[in-house]
Amino acid sequence: MPEPTCPLCGPLLTPIIEEGPDWRVALNLNQNLLGKCIIVLHRHEEDVTRLSAEEWGELHNLLGRTTARLRGTFQPEHFNYAFLQNQDRHVHLHVIPRYAAMRRFEGLAFEDPDYPGHYAVPTQFRQLTGEQMAALAASLQWVQPSASRR
Repeated sequence: MPEPTCPLCGPLLTPIIEEGPDWRVALNLNQNLLGKCIIVLHRHEEDVTRLSAEEWGELHNLLGRTTARLRGTFQPEHFNYAFLQNQDRHVHLHVIPRYAAMRRFEGLAFEDPDYPGHYAVPTQFRQLTGEQMAALAASLQWVQPSASRR
């Protein structure tokens, strides 16, 4: 059952990359690191340990495809994966590509100043324009579905 105050229960504000029966993959609103994604559970759940075996299996498959597409497009040197849930309690997994050197996309420079150390949550929020986000989704050869599931 969707929670009316949960921002991840409704339509996401970024392009949806891929969608399965239990999860959806979307670009993260904060693109401080090029290609940062989130994988969001369709149903509202706040405890990762309550995921079903089917949900874990689908998450595993989506995580593999997401990582492969990011690796094939931007060649990150490493990835961080995190169930942070500090601000949004809804179960979601962050897929954070890490870069040893600057990457350029759509005329923008993307740097990872903390690489190879621990990823520090940036104080600067980097939001791309709608056109840039669409180009980013297209560069990953993903298409946005016609309608989001709930």
